[in-house]
Amino acid sequence: MRLGAIIEWTEDLPAFRGLMRLADELGYDVLGVGDSPFRAQELFVSMATAAQEVRNATLATTVTTPIIRHPTITACGVSSLHELTGGRVVLGVGNGGSAMRALGRTKGSTRQEVREFVTAVRAILNGGSAYVDGYHTEPLGRSYAVPIFIAADHPKSLQQAGEIADGVIMAVGMSVEHVEEKIAIVRAAATEAGRDPDAIDIWGFTFASIEDDRAQAIAAIGPSLASIAGWRLRPAHMRAKLPPALLGAVEEMERRYDPSDFVVGGKNVRLLERLGLVDLAAGIGATVGDVAETEAHLKRLEAIGVSCVLATLPSHLDPAGTLRRFARAGALRAPAVAESSADVRGPTLA
Repeated sequence: MRLGAIIEWTEDLPAFRGLMRLADELGYDVLGVGDSPFRAQELFVSMATAAQEVRNATLATTVTTPIIRHPTITACGVSSLHELTGGRVVLGVGNGGSAMRALGRTKGSTRQEVREFVTAVRAILNGGSAYVDGYHTEPLGRSYAVPIFIAADHPKSLQQAGEIADGVIMAVGMSVEHVEEKIAIVRAAATEAGRDPDAIDIWGFTFASIEDDRAQAIAAIGPSLASIAGWRLRPAHMRAKLPPALLGAVEEMERRYDPSDFVVGGKNVRLLERLGLVDLAAGIGATVGDVAETEAHLKRLEAIGVSCVLATLPSHLDPAGTLRRFARAGALRAPAVAESSADVRGPTLA
């Protein structure tokens, strides 16, 4: 199992540099940076900064989106990173996510827009041109073909990833069954499109919290768990997965969820706990447990076809400690670095 982490440059540049350096020294295979203008610094500036600290890991955009980047600008940025890293770069693309908030939008890119964006970027990276917004682009002076992954959880988005992407980035949690269902959709779509389903790389991202005490582990990512229950369960395909006995609790969580309250121990977290939705949220998008439990879970994910799991660290109370413990769970090559590296702390959320 390859391990990865998603790390963002928010208020503290030295902390961002330190976490990237620590993760690379620990042996992480993939380090991702999100495209979240309202909460973090600019994507490609962050990626270039990370490249100065990272000597071995692949850097990935996790993820950018058509709603804020033109295909030519995206291809140019990724090609520049290809040169800067010696080819260790992956382009992850999604429909919008948190980037929508920065633009004041309520809807992200459609699946057709994502398809057109991926197709155009790939053509430009391959040295050609693309037809974008009624204009033919000019080929770049220097371009490099890089893998393009699509972030997907909706069944139709998973199908699209199987049809056109080199890989897919999906949410993974403690429920292996949920992950198996999504992988099956990707592979079936690849087969239908005449592609080798085993050639589609499967990455999972998860809100990881590894502690000996389960209550402490849950508390550290409480706001992230609350966000899962507060807004990620609205689509019909997610509603269909809900145990009927929890439907009323989920509906109350959605009504009362406050997106501005991303605080450890805050009202969203207290509501999540009172409604009994912690395990549901963790099953969908979190990895919670001690090192041994996390190791066993990673092995289960690997057995069903997940090739890399990325721990999502933005807003985590103890990002450096999580990197160290996640590395031990994944048996990475340099766990001893955990004790020799300088301590790097996350933001204070309470």
